[in-house]
Amino acid sequence: MRKGRAWGIPRLATHGWALALALLVLGLAPLGFRHPIADAQATATSPGLAVKTDIADATLRPPSSTAQAGQLPPLVHYRVKNRDTVESIAARAGITVDTLVQINQLPSAAFVDPGQRLIVPPTDGTMIHVDPDQSLDVLAETFRVDLSTLRAVNGLPPDAKLPSELFIPAMRTEDVARAAATSEAGGASPNPAVGREHLIRFAWPTKGIITQDFWQFHPGIDIANDEGTPELAADAGQVVFAGWGDYGIYVEIDHGNGFHTVYGHMSRALVSAGQMVSQGQQVGLMGATGRATGPHLHFEIRFQGVPQNPLDLLS
Repeated sequence: MRKGRAWGIPRLATHGWALALALLVLGLAPLGFRHPIADAQATATSPGLAVKTDIADATLRPPSSTAQAGQLPPLVHYRVKNRDTVESIAARAGITVDTLVQINQLPSAAFVDPGQRLIVPPTDGTMIHVDPDQSLDVLAETFRVDLSTLRAVNGLPPDAKLPSELFIPAMRTEDVARAAATSEAGGASPNPAVGREHLIRFAWPTKGIITQDFWQFHPGIDIANDEGTPELAADAGQVVFAGWGDYGIYVEIDHGNGFHTVYGHMSRALVSAGQMVSQGQQVGLMGATGRATGPHLHFEIRFQGVPQNPLDLLS
């Protein structure tokens, strides 16, 4: 009997301590769970963060009609979530798949990875590369965009220096070079359809048959002919690359007005980087170097880094 009572007292004491400990944990647990949430909220509202922040699903929606009339919100960054697709993100933002693909330079519209960060604009448009020393006023006039709208959508204060890339709202990629070329040839016209005959024109870079057209995932045209067929500079400029790269042996020329041309899959380059060339000057020989199935010229025209359809700009 004595032995049983001796064991009974510690057992009750143990249960009492266990109950007290459980109550203590239950009382403190909410404080522990709230702490990370408070930290996260403080981080999200920290004044040190950039203007372009992650956006939640709830805010991934097209701007209001008032915003589309000239009060566009700025570009935002979106972190891709599970089950997101390029199509679903574009649909929720109220923009086209082409806009989302071009702005983010996606290799394909087929898929995106969870956690990937995308730039999502409030409306359709295109992203161009710009010289930070350029004037935003001139760019606004060139592309016929309201200056205040251009500032707002790119999140630029009045005294801010231009970023290396600028979003041009309501401008299709294929129209970028036309607008700039028209402006270069004699001032921006109030009617985008006027002045097409005054566009900057490039000379045909070689002779042959077009075997591949320009499209979303082929940023140039392919012109096939015999190996060794001469390839000519489409316009005067400075060679910025001549050698082996993504297009086998290729040459890239900077024409000094925002335009670059690329000549790919050569059998041999006849110019070197830094060399000045004139329009029609031979720059290489046709070949099939790199990923090519036969001798041809892969020819690209880029404006501010954005591929253009060469057939729109060739004489």
